[in-house]
Amino acid sequence: MSNRPYVELTGVSKSFSPGHTVLDNVSLAFRRGEIHAVLGENGAGKSTLLNILFGMHQPDTGGILLEGRQVIHRSPADAIANRIGMVHQHFKLVPGFTVAENLRLATTPETRTMLRRDADIAGIAERYGLPIDPAAVVSTLPLSLQQRVEILKVLINKAELILFDEPTTILNPGEIEAFYAVVRQIAANGRAVAVVTHHLEEVLAHATHVSVIRRGKLISSGPIGTRTREDLVQDIVGRDIDLTMPIERSGRASEQAELTLEHVDVAPNESSSGLRDASLRVQAGEIVGIAGVEGNGQRELFDVLAGLRKPDRGTIEVRSVHPDGRAVAGLVPEDRHSEGLVLDLPVSINLLLNVFGKPPYTRHGRLFHSEIATAAEDLRRQADVRAPSINVTPRTLSGGNQQKIVLARALNEDAPTVIAYQPTRGLDVAASEDVLLKLRAAANHGKAVIIISSNLDEIMRVSDRIVVLFAGQTVGDVPASTPREVIGELMTLGTRTGTDKP
Repeated sequence: MSNRPYVELTGVSKSFSPGHTVLDNVSLAFRRGEIHAVLGENGAGKSTLLNILFGMHQPDTGGILLEGRQVIHRSPADAIANRIGMVHQHFKLVPGFTVAENLRLATTPETRTMLRRDADIAGIAERYGLPIDPAAVVSTLPLSLQQRVEILKVLINKAELILFDEPTTILNPGEIEAFYAVVRQIAANGRAVAVVTHHLEEVLAHATHVSVIRRGKLISSGPIGTRTREDLVQDIVGRDIDLTMPIERSGRASEQAELTLEHVDVAPNESSSGLRDASLRVQAGEIVGIAGVEGNGQRELFDVLAGLRKPDRGTIEVRSVHPDGRAVAGLVPEDRHSEGLVLDLPVSINLLLNVFGKPPYTRHGRLFHSEIATAAEDLRRQADVRAPSINVTPRTLSGGNQQKIVLARALNEDAPTVIAYQPTRGLDVAASEDVLLKLRAAANHGKAVIIISSNLDEIMRVSDRIVVLFAGQTVGDVPASTPREVIGELMTLGTRTGTDKP
């Protein structure tokens, strides 16, 4: 196999506004047979790089070489014609269409003739190792299968370079392993693969080449070799972050429970076990981490705690309530796009959504824009939301800055409890650390904090206690210092097998 790159970026620079450079003279090569991971902080320019390759943006300077010849991608159609495909972080599917209809819609006219029958599509999917029911309506499929449809779209269009933007953010651990098995097969068949991700362990386990971008500049690029998590972190953020040390606690938890769940049931569904006789007690001044394999009742627990649904059985007691009946908790939902933000309203409005209808921002039905702007700018600075101004929309910002808005609003809520569901999902190591530090500070200042996360390492670092969900039941309530293998047994077996049970 020739070592000449299939695609090269040569000296690419890109700015979206004067003085705000997103990419600065970046050159990268993508070779057949390689899984090329691209790392960097949120907002470093990684997604912009993929979008330039796929023709969604054009570079200000520099260009693209395809097997050594200059090409110009004015649109995704040009990229597809040059055998480049992209699987976006937010899928580009028509939810009400079937799998077959989505695939036919996305293919070129010459390819579409091969997909006339559902049986043709099923056969192609099997050959690629991605079996799926062509008649299934996309909206009824779990996210892992929707992603499979996106991968089939680019393979059916005969892509030789496949770009993945944050592909594992929405997958559970088993699905992540299955995803990389597919990616390895794609590379083994002679295609080039580029994966933008924040998950360093995945990169070390599966990538063959790794490049790091920091604030638009290429910091390093080369074979994975002997690279370690520590030196990748150093390249990504420009400083050392110890991802193993517990985050410092101060103060003591109150003796009195701020929030109590007792014997709560919520009916199961196709993707989750629901809740069965679940109980939970959280005190002011502590962080309780909720651990468990995804699909074991986490979504239902968040909805019940947030007041979004009533349990079928059981009770919820909250010690502190607002006199005006407002929310008793600051909420960080799982999906910041659909649940945490109004993407096309200004950052200022999103920061103040929870208090927007109250004085001094609104009086007698009138908005006081100067009050809104002053408060929002103060909150933006405190939260380090990196945006050109508070008047831009969250849709234009990186995922990390979007999450900073959601978290700032939750912590600005004067309720005594904060409930965060997957608060670091899709964030780089620096942004994740910032989120955890802010949640720890909230607990240190007397708030009761609940973190529901699939990242056990983070839960163990930041929590005071860990409650484990298994098949909808709370099967363990243990100190955060409990050995990882004990917590793992609770997560996967629902019980502890050792004799030295804490």
